[in-house]
Amino acid sequence: MPEKASERALYLDSKLENQAAEIKLPRFKEVLAHLRVYLSKQNLELGLENNIQQILKTVVKPNLGIITVGPPFDKGPTESHFKMPFGARLSFGITLREGNGACSLIAYRFHIQMGGGSKPAFYRFDLNERRHDTPLVEPRCHVHPGRDDIRLPFPVLGPIEVLDRIFYVIAAR
Repeated sequence: MPEKASERALYLDSKLENQAAEIKLPRFKEVLAHLRVYLSKQNLELGLENNIQQILKTVVKPNLGIITVGPPFDKGPTESHFKMPFGARLSFGITLREGNGACSLIAYRFHIQMGGGSKPAFYRFDLNERRHDTPLVEPRCHVHPGRDDIRLPFPVLGPIEVLDRIFYVIAAR
């Protein structure tokens, strides 16, 4: 184990880098379909009235696809958020690279803004596109537990796995 905190953080970030590289997802259209079904199921089970077809957006470039719900940075409620019970709202962006019949996970940001004066006020799960110069402060994959300036290392999860944590762990409380 490295002696310095900065060296340990660099070591951890290299492990996160490997985790990200190991996640292989199906083709872009299949990932999009899985997300659409997942959100529709949550919408139905929670008795919500989100228009999944309207709020789920895509941008497709050569070999690169982006899937979003809501704004990239939550600065207040919008019609494009996935609205949840108790005034909570969800937004996310996922960047994928398609090739050889599969997708690689490049980056994501999932933000759940809690409602009703909950503490913490939000959780944000980030997978940065690339490693930061100072991984002790900014690990490649991290969670913000209610503060933008706190980034705790977090394992790299696939998009549905992050949504599972949001719906079945965070929002369930």
